[in-house]
Amino acid sequence: RVRRNTLEWPQDMEHPLAWSELACRLAENKQALCIVNIKRHAHHLLDELQNMGTETALFHLSTNMCPAHRQFELAEVRQRLKDNERCLLISTQCVEAGVDVDFPIVFRALGPLDSIAQAAGRCNRNGLAESGKMIVFVPEGEAYPDPAYRQATGITKLIYRRLGGERMDINDPELFNHYYRELYDLAKPEQQRKDLT
Repeated sequence: RVRRNTLEWPQDMEHPLAWSELACRLAENKQALCIVNIKRHAHHLLDELQNMGTETALFHLSTNMCPAHRQFELAEVRQRLKDNERCLLISTQCVEAGVDVDFPIVFRALGPLDSIAQAAGRCNRNGLAESGKMIVFVPEGEAYPDPAYRQATGITKLIYRRLGGERMDINDPELFNHYYRELYDLAKPEQQRKDLT
């Protein structure tokens, strides 16, 4: 079965979404995943949601947790998803690769285009719903784990400004050709290490 998901980009890249507003939008959903770029942002969002009284259905994943603890949390999340129980998962990008979860809606902080595509793989992953929804947002206090991640996010912003949200189709291989050409041109690895040429 082919998954048909919608992807919503921010209306304005210059206006971040406040943590309080994001928490309200997440809390409106029975099941939702939110992926942020750094651990500090995950904690901001968790605090907002806990203040709203959602802690019984609230889960968190990050690389600060030991692998056994992450697996324990994931087992509970998967069971809640399977049983159609309320489940809100706040995670860093550690959930994007090799983690099999299936949420009807995924919120993703603006990041590198390949990370956004990975996050989309957690949305209606099993095709159980007619359509899933992914929402990309600019986080309050925008920050990134490292300079390369920031640079790749900058390329995503640049392409968005050129194309607009309607043409940012992550299912289109040409979008990724464009993204990686821009990223490669910016990085110019052949100028950093002569033995690569």
